[in-house]
Amino acid sequence: MMALLVNNLDSRLQIQVHLGVDDNGRDVTRTKNFNRIKSESSDQDLYDVANSLLDLQEHPAIAIRRVSNAEYLEE
Repeated sequence: MMALLVNNLDSRLQIQVHLGVDDNGRDVTRTKNFNRIKSESSDQDLYDVANSLLDLQEHPAIAIRRVSNAEYLEE
């Protein structure tokens, strides 16, 4: 069995905010994506940046996510 190598690719930062409720009583949300985040960026740094961006928003945050991609290779 060959050893598995993991090549971490760029990540994406997602911030989801709550915009309110529509006429039917359903929540209205919006998700903003910030692409091409370096894989070396720490989770804490991304979280701090997301919170700084949220300080500029009038809508409350629902979720802050890091979506990472990795490529699996065999050694």
